[in-house]
Amino acid sequence: MEQKMKNTSVALIAGPCSISEKNINEVYSLADMQVKNRFGETQRAVTGVRIVGVKSRTSYIEKEGAMGIDREAFVGNLRSYAQGGSIKDMKMLPSITMSEEFIRKTGLMVATEIVAPLIQVPLCDQVLRDHELLLWTPAVLQIGWNLMEMYECSKKNAWKLGIKNPKWVGKESDGLNSMEKTWLGIGTYVPQIHDIIYIHRGVDVAETGLYRNLPVHDSAKKVKKLSGKKMYFDPSHTFGPKMKDKIVDGTLEAMKMMSSADEYLYDGILIEAGTSLTDTEQHITHAELQKLIKELSKFRDIVEPKEKKATSNV
Repeated sequence: MEQKMKNTSVALIAGPCSISEKNINEVYSLADMQVKNRFGETQRAVTGVRIVGVKSRTSYIEKEGAMGIDREAFVGNLRSYAQGGSIKDMKMLPSITMSEEFIRKTGLMVATEIVAPLIQVPLCDQVLRDHELLLWTPAVLQIGWNLMEMYECSKKNAWKLGIKNPKWVGKESDGLNSMEKTWLGIGTYVPQIHDIIYIHRGVDVAETGLYRNLPVHDSAKKVKKLSGKKMYFDPSHTFGPKMKDKIVDGTLEAMKMMSSADEYLYDGILIEAGTSLTDTEQHITHAELQKLIKELSKFRDIVEPKEKKATSNV
């Protein structure tokens, strides 16, 4: 007798590493992608898009777009905050304005990286509080207090908070390595009122080989089981530029992995697609994304956007 799966749904979030005036039209084209699902019905193919305005780079680079479209306003707000200013004194970040217009026109969820919660999240709250958002913490900044700040600035909103795994592995004790303990522990800083999602993006170890970050799916299984939360996969930061040609097939393989006999391991995908001023060498093309979507829809149900697409009055 065939085992009945608990949940075949998978959220697909795609888009550029960082947003700019040069690639915003690409993001809109994602909203128009369609696919025939397992039941032969045509549906929207993308659940949400990446609109990232501030990048968590290893080095501070002041060339165009290197730190994201929000850099100038973000640094100005940071200085204002440090001098005793409040949210009322801060300038709106360009990516948030872009996000509001995008959601209003397409109905898709927006996902973005948060590097400084007290600067970014209150501005998101001003404009996007009534919409569905996924805010995630960067892998280079893995302390629970940042997630608590994100929660405190948005606890009235039905947003999702994503936690990427730390980049190390570390020693093991009591059945968990230090990365797994930290990954799980960060989630405890947020009361259960928010929807926590864990995001696996591989680890930086000597055995990485051609991967940008080595996938450790067993760690993802442990964290999903112990937390009881959803688990997303980030293939872009896992496969990276040297294995870009493996991203589509590797993602499909990961979406078939099981966490138990009747449950898929991964509940979502956070993937970089199109072009960007940052990390564009690890992006898949929109044609490759469409191929991924078509193959994925044969065995998983892609989650459609909750909000309606705006209709023209003309």
